[in-house]
Amino acid sequence: MANYNLSGVYDLFLYPFLNKVRQITAQKILLYKPKSLIDICCGTGNQLKQLTNKDIGLTGIDNSPHMLKNANELNCYLQDATDIKFPKGSFDMAIIQLALHEKTNDVQQKIVSEIYRIVKKDGYIIVVDYEMGKHTRKSAKYIIYAIEYIAGKEHYKNFKQYLRNGGINELFKTPDFRLVEKDNIAGNAMAITIFQKQRD
Repeated sequence: MANYNLSGVYDLFLYPFLNKVRQITAQKILLYKPKSLIDICCGTGNQLKQLTNKDIGLTGIDNSPHMLKNANELNCYLQDATDIKFPKGSFDMAIIQLALHEKTNDVQQKIVSEIYRIVKKDGYIIVVDYEMGKHTRKSAKYIIYAIEYIAGKEHYKNFKQYLRNGGINELFKTPDFRLVEKDNIAGNAMAITIFQKQRD
């Protein structure tokens, strides 16, 4: 999550939009029964809160101290997603939710490389982000474009470039990851995509 000074109103503003997405993501995570999980760009920690008391070792990282103030009861750390301070193969599962689209392509590639490094062989990666096409509901598209525009000029520029580049499908299009499943949600404007790490 970007280092906004809007963290105090972030959850209030986006909670209705994101809560259903977080619930669906939590259900997916539990199906794969990870023993350890890292939430990359965890923001205020609301996705991790959906997973407490589920016998999963939970960790979160974010580069915004403002966001992490609202995740202080969780096992969250101030870290940059391009340089994660955990050893190779530390986690059974990594999730990254609505964060890649706001980065430049160079930063996206670095984050994907770090995700690959810290996940165990045969471990899983869950990516939740925008995916739009001809089947996307127009109302959902308008709302998302409005939110991204409000987020700021650089953010909006990266968001549009992310969609032009092919989004998650292109970022994870390597032999290092195997597509396991994909579910389109939010009026076919977003997707929950699950990959499995293929080699060490």
